[in-house]
Amino acid sequence: MNTEQPKKKKSLFKRILKWSGITFLLLLILVIAAPFIFKDKIVQIVKDEANKNLNAKIDFGDFDLTLFSSFPDFRFKIQKVSVINIEPFAGDTLAYIKELSFDLNIKSVISGDKYQINSLIIEEPKINGIVLHDGKANWDIAKPSVDSTATAPVDTSATKFAMKLNSLKINHAHITYNDMQGNMSAVLKDLNYTLSGDFTQDNFTMSNLLEIAETTFDMGGVGYLTKVKVRGKADLDMDMPNMKFTFKENELDLNDLGLSFDGFVSMPKEDIDMDLKFAAKQTEFKSILSLIPSVYSKDFTSVQTKGKLALNGMAKGTMHTSADGKSDTYPSFEVNLGITEAMFKYPSLPKAVNNINIDVHVENKKDYLDATTIDVNKFHLEMAGNPINMWAHVKTPISDPDLNAEIKGMINLASVKEFVPLEKGDEMSGMIKADIAAAGRMSSIDKKEYDKFKLSGVLEINEMNYKTATLPYDVLLNVLKLNFTNQFVELASFDAKMGKSDIKAQGKIDNFMQYIFKDSLIVGHFNMQSNLMDLNQLMSSSTTETTSAQPAAADTAAMTVVEVPGNIDFVLNADIKQLLYDNLVIDNMNGNIQIKKKKVDMTNLKLGVLGGNVLMNGFYETTNPKKPTVNMNFKVDNFDIQKTFNAFNTVQKLAPIGKYAKGMFTATLENFKADLDSKMEPVLSSIHGNGVLKTNSVEVSGFEPFNKLADALKIQKLKNLTLQNVNAEYEFKDGRVALRNPVKVKIDKISADITGSTGFDQTIDYNWKMDVPTEMFGSQANTMVAGLLGQASSAAGTTISMPKSVKVNVGFGGTVTKPTVKTGMKGGEAGETVKDQLVNTAKDKANEEAQKILADAQAQVEKIKAETQVTVDKLKADGYAEADKLVEQASNPIAKIAAKKAAELAKKEVDKKAQKVLDDTDVRCNKILEDAKAKSAAAVAK
Repeated sequence: MNTEQPKKKKSLFKRILKWSGITFLLLLILVIAAPFIFKDKIVQIVKDEANKNLNAKIDFGDFDLTLFSSFPDFRFKIQKVSVINIEPFAGDTLAYIKELSFDLNIKSVISGDKYQINSLIIEEPKINGIVLHDGKANWDIAKPSVDSTATAPVDTSATKFAMKLNSLKINHAHITYNDMQGNMSAVLKDLNYTLSGDFTQDNFTMSNLLEIAETTFDMGGVGYLTKVKVRGKADLDMDMPNMKFTFKENELDLNDLGLSFDGFVSMPKEDIDMDLKFAAKQTEFKSILSLIPSVYSKDFTSVQTKGKLALNGMAKGTMHTSADGKSDTYPSFEVNLGITEAMFKYPSLPKAVNNINIDVHVENKKDYLDATTIDVNKFHLEMAGNPINMWAHVKTPISDPDLNAEIKGMINLASVKEFVPLEKGDEMSGMIKADIAAAGRMSSIDKKEYDKFKLSGVLEINEMNYKTATLPYDVLLNVLKLNFTNQFVELASFDAKMGKSDIKAQGKIDNFMQYIFKDSLIVGHFNMQSNLMDLNQLMSSSTTETTSAQPAAADTAAMTVVEVPGNIDFVLNADIKQLLYDNLVIDNMNGNIQIKKKKVDMTNLKLGVLGGNVLMNGFYETTNPKKPTVNMNFKVDNFDIQKTFNAFNTVQKLAPIGKYAKGMFTATLENFKADLDSKMEPVLSSIHGNGVLKTNSVEVSGFEPFNKLADALKIQKLKNLTLQNVNAEYEFKDGRVALRNPVKVKIDKISADITGSTGFDQTIDYNWKMDVPTEMFGSQANTMVAGLLGQASSAAGTTISMPKSVKVNVGFGGTVTKPTVKTGMKGGEAGETVKDQLVNTAKDKANEEAQKILADAQAQVEKIKAETQVTVDKLKADGYAEADKLVEQASNPIAKIAAKKAAELAKKEVDKKAQKVLDDTDVRCNKILEDAKAKSAAAVAK
């Protein structure tokens, strides 16, 4: 009988619980494991995409991939992302992002097709945008397509990422922008931006929230916004198929000035259509007053104000940009600003700024910018009783500015503290007066039809004294007077003192109106004089005092690049009695200096420095302020080596021997080209140039390479040597200072030819060919030499006297502080070297004797042959004469025939005798030569 009980089936609830638990566990394992499975794959794709598409150096820090905080999406985080530019912005950091994170759709990651990005968060980015004068922008780093077909459609499948954002956040950004071409700059500090919307839809609402702690914007040297706090909130209806974006609820606050916008912008094709309006939300004057930095930063809430504000504008029409820029069109636009019966006063100050009335109207009803009219109908205010009045009207500002304007006013600077709080320690005094009027068209000035353009008046500043805690010196402007005329603006007088520096100047500006209206360079010619110019004080933020008698070494940390203005063309005839820069005292600086387009050209600029004189020609330029360059020619006369070495860091690196040298020198340096670093010192790797250095006498003591040479040659005098009559041609090449030709020098009684180079890294590579008098080797070496003389004389078969000098080749290597010296001496001993040279001398004498034997024999032979030839010639002449005489003496024809026959036989006999004499002479001469060769060989063999 089967007693086993049947197994009970587990309840449905337990089974569901079991499999749910297993499923949850598997999901948990997936959540934990997935980031590790896919992390390397995603990281590699990010790197590949960056390197494939960007012309820049991209660097990443740590990566993190998780599902916990963003499930069901992957959240991918990248730490310390940097984008560093290449040429022409090499070394500049375009962007640095503390952390970049984005959410990836998990299905797209698993499928491996396209990675769908749903959200993006950028933490603490630092962005540095730069546009050079030629229009090149440092953010233009996208690599060009390899497909040169301009009409080829964009292949969106080429990237592994697809943007389907629903949110974007930028937290605590710092953005700088420097547009050198447009003469604009901006700084945005602590920018926070949030964007949200469903970008997967054709029609949706995009929400924007923007906050900027400080916004600064300058253009053309005018500060339009200074540390303005910006807050913006805007919803836009996004019609993606038609590319039309319509403002909904929105607000934009600039400090206390609130603006609202209405209308739309659409971009159906390449043109931009718009119909926009804006207006100030407030009507109180105080709101626009908040944009003035000196007012807004000083207890603005307590400021008492009155007056009304009206600010509004519009833009309507189409913006079209043509390829050649000749058929560009713009929307019509209008801006109106009105301030009536306004005033402001700080409760803690005794006086106010009253009667502020401003009426400005800017309008363009056409589709081209030249139709713009600018009307400043009224600008009036009274600052503590100091009135300022201005009005201006401008038409056709692009093609031919038509101006009618006037400004009159005065201000006692001592009264400024009575209506605006000054910073602690700030003081000012003095008077500013202006009375200037202008009327006419710019074309009249361009055509030099000065009678058709009226420009007259005076701007005068007297006894202006300014003190501030931000400057380590006071500024005293005794007088500045500008006279405005139809043709130019005359600087009739300028007399100022900045700290210890004084400046006086006179001159004129030739194209003031073109500079104002045509963005031309402002051209001027000036004569400038100064008794003392202390650049250390003017350039440094330190308050450390310096004196002309004993200048303190400048704080090199405070020395920065001096950026040359790009909008001026000034020619200065400078005469500066004394100029202090770094640890240099420069006397009697005078010459021609031109400042133009971020470049300073110096022509025949003369300086007295370090007890000598310098003549400079060349330029310094800051087209790229991060990489200033110089291109100079120098002529240096009567410079002290020690003072030069101590004064210039570059000389210490290029000529380290200067630390151990004493003497005076003259030199030229031509075609000197170099980049400068942030401390205004040459970047060694960039240096090129050549020149000549001359000195009659220079003493060198304690220089380690020469110490090693003295030990090697056992000539202790070389540890303290004097180089005489140095004339060295040198060049900077491949990171070294190289001698272009062998340099002949005299060291006491030693003659030497020197070749080689010193590296910027302090390595040395020199070869000296020395002719050293034997007397300088010392008693030990000379005793050895005397003992060798007998042996050498015996070997030579003649008496050999003590040689006057020994030839030594010396090779210097290693570094300046750890040199190596190779003398080429046998066993390193002078005596052995002399021995070898004595043996060589003996051999030379033997060879000389052998050659003399041969030469004497040859001379003897030639003499014998010459004498023999004379004898033979006489023998033949006499014999031929006797034969001819027989023919002459024959009296009849038969006798003559017989005589001729006899004469022929007689001549043949004479010829035989002559030949016999010659043959005998040859035998004799050959014997003499053979004997001489034998004697010569015997002499050499000895």
